[in-house]
Amino acid sequence: MEKIEHTSRFLRSGIFSSSLFLALLIGFSGCSDNQNNFVPYARVDKYISLVNYNNLLIPVNSMTYPADGYAGLIVICIGDQQYRAYDACCPLEGTRTSYVETNPGKPNIFASSTPIAICKTCGSQYNLFSEGYPVKGPSTRNLKQYVVSVLDNRLWIHN
Repeated sequence: MEKIEHTSRFLRSGIFSSSLFLALLIGFSGCSDNQNNFVPYARVDKYISLVNYNNLLIPVNSMTYPADGYAGLIVICIGDQQYRAYDACCPLEGTRTSYVETNPGKPNIFASSTPIAICKTCGSQYNLFSEGYPVKGPSTRNLKQYVVSVLDNRLWIHN
């Protein structure tokens, strides 16, 4: 009888250990360094006329569109017919109120000629020329990037 109780306890502890291992495995398999896990999804389907926003024809110039994306949309001219677009949401913070700015402290100015965006909450700085890579501060994740297609004198930003 004692042998059966010992075996039963062993089986129960083995089942518990296996269940715990499986739960941890499932929990950790969902974690990754994919930036899209840190910035909530927002549908982006925006057209920008380069005739109306001709400052985007000059490399290094950027425009911020606060009503698009999750926390705003930043579009920068990299070179001739080359553009990048990022969500303004800081990937470290992941909230609408923690956004990056190209003109810190000047919320009414949406045009900029600096390739650095700074998070107003954590102070992380991101290089808009190099895929939104963090260059200073606590963040280790790039800004969420959107697809930019150049169509005649228009940009189409989408996900």
